[in-house]
Amino acid sequence: MKETLTYFFAAMDEKTYEAALRSVTRFLQEETLPFAAKDVALLCQALCSTRFVTGVNDEGGIDKSPGFDALIPLLTENLDHKSSRCAIYRLRCLAGAVRFAGSAVLKHREALTSAISFAVSSSNDRVLFKTGCKLLRHVLSSQCEEYPIAQCCHPMRLGENGYSPLSTLGTSALLRGDKILWHVPSGKQLDFSVGLLSKFALKRWMELGTPSIDEKNNVNLLQWRQALRIMRYSLRGCSGVLLDEDPELVLLQYAEIFSPREMATAKLIKSVSNETRKVLKGLRPTLSFNLLNMMCLIAKDTMDCESKIYGDDCEISAKQYKKNETGSLSTDSKILKEVIELSELLLARRGAQYKSSSGKTVYRGQKEILTDFALASEADFLSSVLSRCNNDLRNKINPSTYKDGEDSGKTVSRALLVSRIHLSSQDLTASASSQVPRRLWKLRGGLNTEEPASLFSLDISLQTLQKSFANESGRFLSTEQTPLKVYEALIDGLCALACHPNIKVRGDALRNVDFALTRYGWVAKHNNRPARLLDAISLNDDEQKGVHGIPSCSQLVEQVNSQGKRSRLAEVVKGVTKVVALPRILKQFCWGEANRFELVKALCGTKKLLQLVPPEECPKLVHYVNSIFLAYRSMLFSLHRSTAKDQTTHETCLTYLLGILQEGNKVSINPNTEDNESGVMHWRDRLVAAWFVLMFIDERDLVVGDPVIVSQIWSVCFSIIEDEVGQPLQRVIIGLLGRLVSLSTLKPTTSLKCPDLCVMMCTEKFCRAFANALVFDHLEDSSVSGGHSAQWSSGIEEIIRDSTYNTARRTLFPFNRVSQKSLTFKLHHSQLIEGILVAIGHGNAKVTSSLLLDQAKELVSSPPSEDQKNQQCTAAEIFGGVGRALMQYSNTQDERDIIWATILLPFLDEAVVKMPTNLLGAFHAYNIWHANYSSLLIPRCLSWSVAKVQSTLWQHEVNEDVDDSSCVGSAMADRFALQGKWLLIFQAVLVEIDNEDDLGEICKEPFYAAIFKDKNDPKVECTAMSTELEFGQSWKHVNDFLTPSLLNAIGHPYDKCRDHIASCLFRICYCHRKCINTYKALGSGSEAKNSEDPEIQIMKQLTSIRDCDKFSFKEKIRALGTARKFVSCCVHWGDAKHQYSGFIIPLLPLAFESLQTVEGKVTPEDRVIEAELVKGYRYAIADISSSCVIKYGVSHDITRVLNILKVMSCHDFWQIRQASAHFLRNFQGAHKFLFTADQEKLSLSIAVSLLADDRREVSSAATSTLTGILAMLPQAALEELVSKYISIANKSLKKKTGKSAPAADMSLEENEIKAAAEKGRATRQQKSVFVLSAVVMGRPYDTPPYIPEALAALSKHSFEKKAPLSVREVVKMVCSEFKRTHTDNWEAHKKLFTQEQLDALDDVVSTPHYYA
Repeated sequence: MKETLTYFFAAMDEKTYEAALRSVTRFLQEETLPFAAKDVALLCQALCSTRFVTGVNDEGGIDKSPGFDALIPLLTENLDHKSSRCAIYRLRCLAGAVRFAGSAVLKHREALTSAISFAVSSSNDRVLFKTGCKLLRHVLSSQCEEYPIAQCCHPMRLGENGYSPLSTLGTSALLRGDKILWHVPSGKQLDFSVGLLSKFALKRWMELGTPSIDEKNNVNLLQWRQALRIMRYSLRGCSGVLLDEDPELVLLQYAEIFSPREMATAKLIKSVSNETRKVLKGLRPTLSFNLLNMMCLIAKDTMDCESKIYGDDCEISAKQYKKNETGSLSTDSKILKEVIELSELLLARRGAQYKSSSGKTVYRGQKEILTDFALASEADFLSSVLSRCNNDLRNKINPSTYKDGEDSGKTVSRALLVSRIHLSSQDLTASASSQVPRRLWKLRGGLNTEEPASLFSLDISLQTLQKSFANESGRFLSTEQTPLKVYEALIDGLCALACHPNIKVRGDALRNVDFALTRYGWVAKHNNRPARLLDAISLNDDEQKGVHGIPSCSQLVEQVNSQGKRSRLAEVVKGVTKVVALPRILKQFCWGEANRFELVKALCGTKKLLQLVPPEECPKLVHYVNSIFLAYRSMLFSLHRSTAKDQTTHETCLTYLLGILQEGNKVSINPNTEDNESGVMHWRDRLVAAWFVLMFIDERDLVVGDPVIVSQIWSVCFSIIEDEVGQPLQRVIIGLLGRLVSLSTLKPTTSLKCPDLCVMMCTEKFCRAFANALVFDHLEDSSVSGGHSAQWSSGIEEIIRDSTYNTARRTLFPFNRVSQKSLTFKLHHSQLIEGILVAIGHGNAKVTSSLLLDQAKELVSSPPSEDQKNQQCTAAEIFGGVGRALMQYSNTQDERDIIWATILLPFLDEAVVKMPTNLLGAFHAYNIWHANYSSLLIPRCLSWSVAKVQSTLWQHEVNEDVDDSSCVGSAMADRFALQGKWLLIFQAVLVEIDNEDDLGEICKEPFYAAIFKDKNDPKVECTAMSTELEFGQSWKHVNDFLTPSLLNAIGHPYDKCRDHIASCLFRICYCHRKCINTYKALGSGSEAKNSEDPEIQIMKQLTSIRDCDKFSFKEKIRALGTARKFVSCCVHWGDAKHQYSGFIIPLLPLAFESLQTVEGKVTPEDRVIEAELVKGYRYAIADISSSCVIKYGVSHDITRVLNILKVMSCHDFWQIRQASAHFLRNFQGAHKFLFTADQEKLSLSIAVSLLADDRREVSSAATSTLTGILAMLPQAALEELVSKYISIANKSLKKKTGKSAPAADMSLEENEIKAAAEKGRATRQQKSVFVLSAVVMGRPYDTPPYIPEALAALSKHSFEKKAPLSVREVVKMVCSEFKRTHTDNWEAHKKLFTQEQLDALDDVVSTPHYYA
């Protein structure tokens, strides 16, 4: 609204502005709207800041503002006679009017002073007092700051004198001759501002030095509140003119030392009166020192205070004090809030307008809105063309200044230009808040000088504080009290307030500490501040009370409140932890091993602290300490240890952490001990200690580190894995173990420095504990607690995540399908087991593998429990790691075969039987991982899975007397779930085989295999020829044994098994074709190329299901269901080039014929099964018609489909004819632009032939199909078609016949001829009417010339005597729909009809009534 009002008033001419001024003045006189005071203030601001008249005075100020001169008498007159609400309303309007009024304010200084005096003297009315403070702030800001005159936001053409504006609404902005006027403070304005500051702020500030009468060292709370508030609002308006040093010194020294803001302010102060200079001299450091004394007194009162006072009186800030009510400074939260905000202003604010970042965001948004992208792109093109011309000519004949300068064509609005320049000025103010402290620090010596002692001290009393306010000579600091030391001490005071008992005060102080450190960054490590903060958390600060403003936590241990609780200790520790968690403080602990060690001791030593604080404070303290840990975790990095001292400190840190872990492990033997003094380590401390060990350990520790420490780390890992069953600490130690194994096997030349690992992994006890430890993943259950994490679990998730990342090395799993991941199989577990087995050697690996597989068998057969799923998945992970490691140890193919046959296959045979079907994906994921390492595994997996499927799959028995030995699968016909598992595993193997592209080289290892194999390893002996031979033999085995078994089981009684059988049949065809293409591309593999194609026998079996007599009714229905699922697999998993042509088109007649139900006596149960089959085939036909497109360039396949549709359109079963019509509609729409002329004629003839069908469902579907076909025909063809069928329609009308001989008098032959003639006429009538209806329905929004003719012809068939009911209803529907779709522009469409055609249309669509 502010910008809108500003632009609105700035664009007015003089007469319009005068009228607007009168309107606003009358509105303010007649109306008082307290709830709209803010909006009215913006109106006054726009009115007063957009019009200045008369010339510029000698000091550069504009003397008169018509709007301001008119509003001041109205808004300041008789305020003491107004009600409180009216006075507040007018003062807020006055604050808006004065905000950007410039030097025009000087003319009304007396009225403004009296208005401010009236408001701030009303101490009993808080709202009126606050309004007066805001008015004082805006007056000071308008006189002490520079800003653009608002009327310059709108372009003006100035007169000859250069200042009087003329009416130029709509004229473009010009920088030449159309000046942008800025308000720059003058000496008189600064004298007026300092006068206001002295009268209202400094006077009350000095009155605070009046000695207190109360013997309890209490003060007048209302007086202090108001004095601090007036000072805060005054500083918000004039902090830009308060320098840290004398202006004379600033101007005498080098300009490069000082910021531009300081130089400009010093020059301004030089032009003011002597009295003003005296007031401003040293004012900022003096106020800062007085504020520091207040903070010291507050800190002294709250160091050892009893916290229950502040806990019960947190709402004391909302209390309205009486005039002479007294109290302590440290108990009033309002006073404390004012102190904190004053410290922020004195530390970092160097001007009233410092929020340039938010202004830049608004500026960028406005600039983005006004950008013409089309014009900008053209300008870029022209600019590049002109630039190339200059580069080619290599001279300055054609200098290109396009888009650069005022005459370049670049358009920026005047308002945006002014706003951007103003933002640049604000940037100087904002940067000064950082430049000034940095300059003072460099002048003191920076890093090269000794850090001075802090001025913050607890040796102060209320009397001393009051003397510092009242003493006029105290305005000037001593030589030791430099401004920079005072500012640094203020930060200590803020740290003291960050430990205040009041939580609101702590929050405000903490926020200001964080902000102050952005300007005074060196204070973060000043006088060893980080160590002092950690000592407070560790309770090791007996002699450090008040250092850096922090109370002594060790002394607070002895202090309890009336309830016997150490609440004050908890409050201080919470404040200290939040200060430590600040980024600029915590960053100090990232550099140097010593600093890291100090933080480790603090974070891992919270046991004593948690025992001392009240129980209700423990969760809060854990949360606060965890905030330090999480912040440190996000900024931790690897630190190189270049000196022996660093390595020693690092090892000392590791020893300390291992001591924590070992200490907790010892006392865990007695879990029933509940004595707090027993030395039991808090579980969170141990968890954090384990995380630090995980993060700090590196390769250097294993190579050149102390072997004793490394051995201790291994020992701790073993003991915790055995003892901490199911605990988060166990999970972290698993990650540590994985990191140690990864570092030990990182380089082949690195020897493993832990022989104990070989011993432990060969013991059954540890292998059992290790396998069970992999079960517990400690994932958060988001289904409980409403999605909110428990407070105690804060940080645990991050620690466990880090440990999981370190369990094994990074991998490309799942390789070719990088975008997928396994939800059950945890690869890092298998990698960990593999790494351990590789590290302990071949002999130990055999023993360990046997122990781990035995434990995996127990896990896979675990009873139902909440961990059953994880246990069974862990079994697959153990199997994966063991199998991978044993394959790496095998040097020859014979050894691999022995391992596969004696170790891996027996486990799989037992595990798959016990593993639930939904978890078989874990073994599938292992198959992916292992197969990508060695392609030789795939043929063996294929042969094994084929044998399992063949031995267990249900088989159709032709004769009841067949010997049981001839059909092994019949013995397990009831074990359908197991059959489904083996079918799934077989599919998984086939998926890996067809994972390559058509021209991929399946017999060659992928590029990433080199990551896992050593090129010089002699066991890498697999060749492309041997792999090709393996695959050729495997495919022959599949074709000879498995394919016939699958085809014989297509009538399987279990639906899930039929799904798997259909999927297997599809995978066999799809994968075999890919392998054949691969061998062709390689130019080898004659045996594989000459192998029998399984597609032949599969298609032969599927297409003959309906005609086969060996199936019973139920088995035939089930077999047809298998065929339908096979078609669905082809549609969704196959490719159009092969599967559509080779499978879908041959099976399309079967799909249509399966819609026909079997006639005869069938039980109701069988009818239900048959109905489900028909429903499924309807979906399948719809899926084929809408999802499959023949776009691979074989036009003959389109003809094949159309020929099938032509045959089906003549089928005796009407539902098949209806399905063919629907199929043709989708098929024609998808292939319209692929049809040849003959195919278009064929599709049209099929649709037209179905129009005359006896079944209404078929003819309606054919009409919809024909509508889509005709909508795409050219207009000439449609006109010819319409003319043809109009003639047929007219001839097919029923004719009036005279008296004829009765039927009884006619011979039988004559009756048959007559009936045939009538049937032919009715057929022609229905076909022609439906064709014309389709033509009309295909034009819903336009009216070509042939449409009126078609409608006129159709209207003749709407009468009962001339057409049957079905034809009449179609005609009425078409005419009504045409009228509805053309209603919007009916007057235009109506002109294309003749009167006779309109009458014919109205006869059909008009509603008959009684008088018709």
